[in-house]
Parts: sequence; C-alpha cells; structure tokens
Amino acid sequence: MTASSPGASAAGAAEERPRPKIALRRRLLALRRAGVLPDPAVLTERVLALPEVARATCVAAYVGMTDEPDTTELLARLRARGVRVLLPVVRADLDLDFREFGGTLVPGAMGTREPPPSATHVELGEAQVIIVPALAADEAGNRLGRGGGSYDRALTRTAPATPVIALLHDREILGDVPAEAHDRRVTIIVTQSRTVRPASL
Repeated sequence: MTASSPGASAAGAAEERPRPKIALRRRLLALRRAGVLPDPAVLTERVLALPEVARATCVAAYVGMTDEPDTTELLARLRARGVRVLLPVVRADLDLDFREFGGTLVPGAMGTREPPPSATHVELGEAQVIIVPALAADEAGNRLGRGGGSYDRALTRTAPATPVIALLHDREILGDVPAEAHDRRVTIIVTQSRTVRPASL
C-alpha cells in the first residue's frame, strides 16, 4: 500500500468539508422551506415607504420564487405609481440582462419568471434603486445569494451610490456573512418587522 502525501490528504479533507458559504446557504434554504416567509404586504409597505424608492422613476426588482418573499404586490404597486420596473433575465453565462416589466411574465431559467423576449431591454445602470434577492445579510451589508454570482456581476455595471435593497426574514440578518472581494454589499435591509441600514445596525 502506498501512503498518501500530506498535501493530498489535506486537499481531500477540504473537498469533504463544505465551504462556509455553501454550508450557510444550505441551512438557510432548509429553514425557509420549513418555515413561513415574511408577509409580502408588510414588506411592500416598508419598501414603498423608503425615500429612495419614493423618489425613484426606475426601479430594478425581481419576481420572488417559491422560497423567496412574494414580490407580486410590490411590482404592481410600483407600476401603479408610474415607476419603470426592470426585471432580470438570466443569461447562459449566469450574468443578468434586464427587461422592462409590462405586466406579462414567461418562464425563465432555473425556475425564474421574466418579461418576454419582446420586452424592452434596459441597462441596469438606468435603475435608481435595485431590489435584490438574498438568503441573508450581515451587519456590514454583506449579502449571501444562491451562489451563481449573477447579481455580483450585474451590479458592477451600476453606480456605487445606487441603493441596493435586500428583502429578508428577521432571522436572516446575521452577525457575519462570508464575503469575497467581488461581492457587492446591500445598503438597505427590509424585513417584516423593521427597515435597517447596515451602517446603523
């Protein structure tokens, strides 16, 4: 029998142990699937009350999946205000394009729903506020997504000062979320019971 080298053993052990983000993501998704999501009506009122949203004429948002807060009412209320709403379309390279939401949705990649191909393509940089999906965020505004890096890539095409809002359950505001250099922080976190800004947590 040939003894394995220490380097090989260490590499094998590293492969067997889930990386911090992966383990945290699995735990949070399990909690969401076993529990109750935040009341979408309350989240909608809190988001619409934000001064950044109140003065915006173009907002990028998303259509919540089954294990995410329902954003249907929020999208409808924004459009009723005359706000131009942009929704993401997942590309083959997992980056995001954005199309203007005109009230119609079609099935998209990975279980998402998106505006049809006939909808107007709009650069994300035109959005004055960006509402992003998240599984958690921490006191510094570090956001945990699903792991594809789609929003991290898309947000590089926006001005650093553009408000980025995450919709979460209270328990998903954590003391620490593992972050990498390319990760874009959120500037506002909205939960069912409170609206917080990472600098003031």
